[in-house]
Amino acid sequence: MPTPTSYRFGTGRYLHDQHILELTGSEVARYGTRALVVAGPTAWSATNGRVAASLDAAGIPYQLDLYAGFPSQRKVDELLAALNQGEREARDEIDARAATPAATPAPAADRPVVVAVGGGKIMDLCKAVAFAAGLPIVAIPTSAATCACFSPLSVMYTDEGKCVEYRHYDYELNAVLVDDAVMAAQPPRLLAAGIMDAMAKCIEIANGKPAITLEEDGIATYSAYRMAQDVYQVLEAHGMQACADLEHKRPTRTLHDVTFACIALTGIVSAIMRAKGQTAVAHRLYESLRTHYFRQTIDYLHGEIVATGLFAQLEYNRNPQAIEPLARFMRAAGMPLTLADLGLDPTDDVMEHLTSTICGTESVPDEPAARAALRTALEAIRC
Repeated sequence: MPTPTSYRFGTGRYLHDQHILELTGSEVARYGTRALVVAGPTAWSATNGRVAASLDAAGIPYQLDLYAGFPSQRKVDELLAALNQGEREARDEIDARAATPAATPAPAADRPVVVAVGGGKIMDLCKAVAFAAGLPIVAIPTSAATCACFSPLSVMYTDEGKCVEYRHYDYELNAVLVDDAVMAAQPPRLLAAGIMDAMAKCIEIANGKPAITLEEDGIATYSAYRMAQDVYQVLEAHGMQACADLEHKRPTRTLHDVTFACIALTGIVSAIMRAKGQTAVAHRLYESLRTHYFRQTIDYLHGEIVATGLFAQLEYNRNPQAIEPLARFMRAAGMPLTLADLGLDPTDDVMEHLTSTICGTESVPDEPAARAALRTALEAIRC
């Protein structure tokens, strides 16, 4: 009998407040003696030297790799090689210290920690490296565009940006550090994308039907759905105010709460669904577009593409009355609403191809009735 997928309910430690970056060094020291810091160039600048200063203050030596590309296997291999080189250098230092007079303190046994600083792509890359090497990971998100810093999985791409696979991991991240000042510096577009990705969970968990019930669906799915409903309502009520606060770079209570909902609460919803059942048609559309039409859609964020797919998801759920309220919200957020808005030419051949790539996944069975329902649903986002 196969072992069921485990519940991984959250990160080992989640810190979210002001002045959190100053705790980076002490958090890393919980898990190791040195750090491989991988950061997006813009994200690293957004930390204003605070991560580096904290690591220095804690006596944690670190390698810094600034990377603006996609989480590809090529880059994973490059970073694993850097870790191995750092291990050799640390071992040489230990051997050299051992040969000096006893008055020289012996360094602690070498234990590297992967530190991710950036958005979803950096998070997915660093998780792939850390879990491949069996190392601790500390995640420092610089945007709330996804809950990638919280979830034990990586979406992997080619260097050019084509989606190739999802990697699920057996255990949780060690720590997530969310700093309110850093969150107040992110572009509003990133937060808006994160809001839509978080709101998607409520709609996608109900995949194929208007609502979830305890009797029919069981306690885990029901609990995740109810929590996702609360997240949806909070973000619907306060999301646009948080985006407005970002226009003025204000670290307000509303921004804190919305960020918490997008990262921590949405991450917990995904965890209750075991990182699989919380995504459906909208995320399958994302995968299809970023696999087969990635050059046309490469300028759009994960949450923007998923948001567009929510109209098709609502049609597939037989819940069309929810489409117009969602459309009003998305228009206010400046989000794309159709495949044409995403840069795609939605010809009949393209629509049939999208239908074929989504059918047969875990979200839509490859059966005539389901295929017809999906094809009709996709018309809601054609143009």
